[in-house]
Amino acid sequence: MHQQVTGQSFDEERELVKQAQGGDHAAFLALLGRYDRQIMSVVYRFTCDEYDREDLYQEVFLHCFRSIGKFRFQSSLLTWLYRLAMNRSVTYMRKKRPTAEPVELVAPELDWERREKLRTIRRASNRLNGRQRICFHLFYIEGWALVEIAEVLDCREGTVKSHLNRARSRIRRDREVLAWLTNT
Repeated sequence: MHQQVTGQSFDEERELVKQAQGGDHAAFLALLGRYDRQIMSVVYRFTCDEYDREDLYQEVFLHCFRSIGKFRFQSSLLTWLYRLAMNRSVTYMRKKRPTAEPVELVAPELDWERREKLRTIRRASNRLNGRQRICFHLFYIEGWALVEIAEVLDCREGTVKSHLNRARSRIRRDREVLAWLTNT
């Protein structure tokens, strides 16, 4: 599950947002420091090229800096940032398809066969369409709840379930996944 902001840290974050909205660059950088890792994980899922990833990451935070004045505290700042990062990433995907395999995220301590299966599933998930891929990543990789994903994607929980069902179905039908399923 993604980082929850509660109590004192919520008040602190709210104050930083207000300061950033007033043009305080240090406050914006403090917010950036809180969430840069989570946003990079979103960007990472959509881009395979290191340079494109860095460009998109910078674009997301530049857009955030320019748009922070529009943030109205109707959701958490992290939810707003995720939505912005996903929208920018989906736009990127439409313009330019990835040309390289992403850097390996499979844990090295796993046995060889399990690592290969996880790599196969990762490659299959990378071939999913935008919303299916987002839902699959947030649910299975990031561990988000359905309601949180629905909030970020601005849709109903049932729609998220539908995207997850379609993603699982497409992954099960993927040629590479079928190959190791039939060999076990």
